[in-house]
Amino acid sequence: MQAVSLQEAIKILQKAGSGFAKNKEFLALLESQGRFLAQEIVSQKALPSFDNAAMDGYAIRSEDMGKTAKIKASIFAGDRKEVELKSGECAKIMTGAKLPKNADIVVPFEVIEGGFNNQESITIPQGLKVGDNIRQAGEEIQLNKKILEIGDEIDENALALLASQGVSYVSAFRELRIGVFSGGNELKEPWELAEDYQIYNSNTTMILGILKSFGFKASYGGISKDNKEELLQVLNMPFDIIFTTGGASKGEADFMQEVLVQTGAEILISGVQIKPGKPIMVARLERKFIIALPGNPLAGAVLLRFLILPFLRNLAGANAHFPQALRVKNIESFKLKKRMDAMLGSLSVDGFLLTQKGKYTSGQILPLCQSNAIALLSEECIQIEAGEWIKVLPYSMIWGKVECDYIN
Repeated sequence: MQAVSLQEAIKILQKAGSGFAKNKEFLALLESQGRFLAQEIVSQKALPSFDNAAMDGYAIRSEDMGKTAKIKASIFAGDRKEVELKSGECAKIMTGAKLPKNADIVVPFEVIEGGFNNQESITIPQGLKVGDNIRQAGEEIQLNKKILEIGDEIDENALALLASQGVSYVSAFRELRIGVFSGGNELKEPWELAEDYQIYNSNTTMILGILKSFGFKASYGGISKDNKEELLQVLNMPFDIIFTTGGASKGEADFMQEVLVQTGAEILISGVQIKPGKPIMVARLERKFIIALPGNPLAGAVLLRFLILPFLRNLAGANAHFPQALRVKNIESFKLKKRMDAMLGSLSVDGFLLTQKGKYTSGQILPLCQSNAIALLSEECIQIEAGEWIKVLPYSMIWGKVECDYIN
């Protein structure tokens, strides 16, 4: 199976993700944070649910402008009493308090001579506008209107909206069960002693860290030896997604594909035409997906961020799973070969600056730490000038419900 273009790889994963069967569960509100809604939410309470004061002041009748009005009452937020203003009457009112009947303007204390300290009456100025400093019932959210959709992320803002409707439990899609495994006889864990010919297992730390930073929980299964029996055991574990590292390059890929074919898996992607990151494999085995990332850490991290994370969000039920690019100015000119490149850089108020002038390799880790964004450049982009506008993807990805062409 030949390596596919990046554009084709994106389409393959979008199609595969759309057909994934998602399970649901009913969760208490705060336990649902970070999940994706499995139900529509319709407003059960208008916001505001009653006409109220937008600031501290005096509630008046517009017909009394230019006249003296008697202070009938003081109304505070949460008061249940009903107040009705007759001609020549006003009321002191605090922010959020229910508006008296017949009042159609709230005048801030500082506009009235004597301000808050008036006890008996006030003189109402001319030139006030009906509706000033009043929040009308339902002006934000009307009753029985859809306010959240299936697939919306339950973030801190959605939590506040749900709470405002008296929602204490929601139906959400179940979390993906993700397992992460390393392969390679040369690997040692960070807490072990490594000989000169051995390397520390940084890839799984990177994968677990990136997944966690985007809200995905994953289990680490350790280092599996390079033999079919151990790989078969891993593939049979009860995960929705299985990550492996180091099994995607030529030679290793033949071994991995042989085992996958033996189990009846469908190879969806066997390499992507991009540098760094060409050796990646994605397969489907019944209802689970196997993702073999490159063993080189920089290549694995780059592909995980802009290719695999959108796929995972789609599988998890998110309706906003398309990365959204930012258009910024390139700070320093650079040249590229005629190929698809993923270039690391730093995004700042001045624009995008290539990391180490692009002179790093796929096996390095330091450039990842020195960067906060990725620019994807097609074969046509062989030279990018200083001041030229380009599209970049920040590490802290912005997600949208509409597909965005983020390739330059």
